[in-house]
Amino acid sequence: MTQDGDPDDATLIAALDVERSDAWRALMELDEDFRNRPHAPDDCVWQERYPQYGARVETARRLLVELGAVTPLYHWMQRKPPVLGADGTVSPADAVRLATTVIRSERFGDGNIAGALTAGILQATVAALAGWYREQAG
Repeated sequence: MTQDGDPDDATLIAALDVERSDAWRALMELDEDFRNRPHAPDDCVWQERYPQYGARVETARRLLVELGAVTPLYHWMQRKPPVLGADGTVSPADAVRLATTVIRSERFGDGNIAGALTAGILQATVAALAGWYREQAG
């Protein structure tokens, strides 16, 4: 790990809470739901200038925090967020970086999660972490 708030991939992955099998199962179910319906009408409803997030988005936010994907190890305000690959995917470590950036940034600007949802970033983040856990669980 580096001391500048930009930990290497292995450090970010090692910080995930693999003992929370219930939360990982829920994340894998959410991944399946996002694959079947990438954008549901109630995922984000704007009321005036403020987003109201639906159950799937709130579940994603909660699970990403619970599993350690939103981490103080990554100093997101000092870094450019990773970008999705041409195929719309991201590595598990970059998913941690994105989860941290997206979830934490909502505290500073309403609608950052909505933007990530619209761009497919939230779905790709969930997919990358769910896929990583499936591989680990064997």
